[in-house]
Amino acid sequence: MEAGDPEGAVRGALTKIHSVERLVKDFSPGSSEELVQRLNDFVASLGKVREATGKTEVEFPVELIKRLDTGVNPDKFVIDALHTCVVENQKVKGKATNLQKFHDALVEQATAAFPVEAEAYRKLKSNPGSG
Repeated sequence: MEAGDPEGAVRGALTKIHSVERLVKDFSPGSSEELVQRLNDFVASLGKVREATGKTEVEFPVELIKRLDTGVNPDKFVIDALHTCVVENQKVKGKATNLQKFHDALVEQATAAFPVEAEAYRKLKSNPGSG
């Protein structure tokens, strides 16, 4: 593993924790020294992760951490986040459409009530550089 290789460092830490999990699953009284050694290896690998990331700042959404703690697949979090974005995008698109309809109706009514001013407005809008 190269220095500054966060992915490799994380893979190494995951390998170490997996070996700890396997040993704990099949734990017997005679394997306590081996467990201590594997735990120490895991802790050392966490130090390597910290070194590999250097001064890189990484932020994770709190909701993602909570879901991971409850055993939810992180891919499900991403899918849910994308779904939420799509829903919010549709809401904003609807608001923009309604605002455009309101603008069009307002211009139409202003044209009927103030034809001279509306014509001046249209000229200004079609040629914004002059005036």
